[in-house]
Amino acid sequence: MILSIDIGGANTKITEMDDNYYKIHHIYFPMWKKSNELKELLKKYHSERVEKIGVVMTAELSDAYLDKKEGVNDILDSVENAFPDKKIYLFDVNGNFITVDEGRKNYLNVAASNWTVSCSFVSKFIDKNCIFVDMGSTTTDIIPIKDGKIMGEKTDLDRLMNNQLLYIGALRTPLSFLSNVIKFRGKNTNISSEYFSITGDINLILDKINESDYTCDTPDGNLSDKYHSLVRLSKVLCADLNLVSENELLNVAEQFYNKILENIEKNIISISKRYNLNNVIIAGLGENILKDALKNYNIYSISENYGKEVSISMPSYALGRLMMEELYCNNKH
Repeated sequence: MILSIDIGGANTKITEMDDNYYKIHHIYFPMWKKSNELKELLKKYHSERVEKIGVVMTAELSDAYLDKKEGVNDILDSVENAFPDKKIYLFDVNGNFITVDEGRKNYLNVAASNWTVSCSFVSKFIDKNCIFVDMGSTTTDIIPIKDGKIMGEKTDLDRLMNNQLLYIGALRTPLSFLSNVIKFRGKNTNISSEYFSITGDINLILDKINESDYTCDTPDGNLSDKYHSLVRLSKVLCADLNLVSENELLNVAEQFYNKILENIEKNIISISKRYNLNNVIIAGLGENILKDALKNYNIYSISENYGKEVSISMPSYALGRLMMEELYCNNKH
């Protein structure tokens, strides 16, 4: 059995994969709080059945580390300590399987590498000319694939500079990032920049996600249900539910939601024109949001074709599939 692991800053996703079987584990695991517990988390998935381990990561960027080199090395330490008797493969930003030692020597090649494995899967199994868009809890990846070649920039900084990485997610983005002014009671109204409410609140209020999807910590520590999401949203106006009505807050939520759509569409239009691509493969927790933003494109949904669990854990699943194809099967023959 293969164990493929995607270690993110907020979520760790682990896929157990055999010839005719896979099981995905999605764990909310904020690395800025729990980096020293990563080894113990991973050890829970150690078993004699596991033959090979695959790893991609984005958690090296978390506040737990001063720089990416420290983050990569600490994460790899945790992986090696959790699986001391297993063969470990890293998937790098160039689309190659490499060893842990190679990853340590060329740490920037494995930092933020999870989008590459998803794109490699898409190019191999779905479409060689498309834009792959994965909207998770925190970010949205927007990667062009042209004639089977993954055209993504190699670092997060370069992807931010080239419309390929957008720091807007389905859950964790503070609403004040989307806009500092909204229309309220007929007036352009300033909003608070305090950490009162996040995109998970408006997406839940507008039925773009379910309560079970709202897996991250809430800003106030209260429940991730519609009532408390409305409470949190009211505070963005420095108000409460005695001062603003639910209908008014629905309108506020829709305004913020439209800002999400505008940002996504603007970046995808740029990529679409630059690479002459109109097919879009969508994945992630924010698939419903992406469908609203991309009505003028030919959309292929990972959730509709592979299931929601695969969609929200795409790098982990894709890594397992590629390992089965390129390592496990090849070694058998």
